[in-house]
Amino acid sequence: MTKMQLDSFLTKSIPRAVLLYGESDFMITYYADVILQKLHCQHQSMYFEEYNHEEALNHLGVNDLFGNRNVLLLKLYVALSKIQIQELLYMLERNPDSFLIVQLYKSPSITSADYAKRFKAMSAIFKPTEKLQHIFEVRFYQPSHDDMIKILQQKAHSLGLQVSPHILEYLLIIQNYDILIAYSELDKFVYFPMITKELIDSLSYGLGNVKIESLLDSVFDKKGRLVKIIDTLHDEGIDDMEILREITRYFYILFKLYGHSKKYGKIDSVEALGYKAPIQTIAIWSKRSLKLTTQKYCMLFDILNLWRVQQFQGKNVSLQYLIEIQRIL
Repeated sequence: MTKMQLDSFLTKSIPRAVLLYGESDFMITYYADVILQKLHCQHQSMYFEEYNHEEALNHLGVNDLFGNRNVLLLKLYVALSKIQIQELLYMLERNPDSFLIVQLYKSPSITSADYAKRFKAMSAIFKPTEKLQHIFEVRFYQPSHDDMIKILQQKAHSLGLQVSPHILEYLLIIQNYDILIAYSELDKFVYFPMITKELIDSLSYGLGNVKIESLLDSVFDKKGRLVKIIDTLHDEGIDDMEILREITRYFYILFKLYGHSKKYGKIDSVEALGYKAPIQTIAIWSKRSLKLTTQKYCMLFDILNLWRVQQFQGKNVSLQYLIEIQRIL
């Protein structure tokens, strides 16, 4: 089943058993929460290594004294065996008031190929049967831009927030298009009548603007101050992951301006970014964005992806990759 098919199904019914997996941890978690909200009842959770098969079977097999639903939520790194899954599904067949939600995530310690073997083995068993029709497996990919805006709009609506799509776009840009962070950030605005760009700047932009700008200036000017600036950022409590996030966000802005210029022969921050940037800022962005070629942008984003992978592995590589970026500029 695709995400679109699941969206359609959820408008009219609720799956008895569903396996959620794929390339986006956020989407896996988000849709598990959507299904739990539709079930509208208490649930039992088992996370990762705490999974106990006998307890899971008992929970799904016991009828609630008050006629409530039995919901079991599993968050796993390791795939369940075929026999374990079949036994869980058998309990669902016997008890029509039981529901099973399985979130299978990629463990940081395995490769994507190993993860694919795990979810393929489990997804092959999560298929409708004659006795259990509403059983599905859904693979999620990284959400598209439109999906991210839609999800943020739904969250904003549930919080009673007044916010335009352009402002949500700005929030995503500030958070380097990290939908998980942007989604969580919306909770900060519940006490304000309307979300504006200025409000986002004051509440969501956690890094020191001047210090980050100094780092970016040093990268572009190719001046030998990187070590000192990075040490200063660390002293201010800004870690390497935050530095990476800001560097990536910055080059993404430049690339959007570059692409807009190539298509329309001009740079317009409102059309390209969805908001009006300060005149002085857009002048610097424009100059830097046009300094790079398509090939160089591809090289930069490859480096940023490598940097992110190394960062998640706990390696201190910020200076190394900033020097690599300088060589390209």
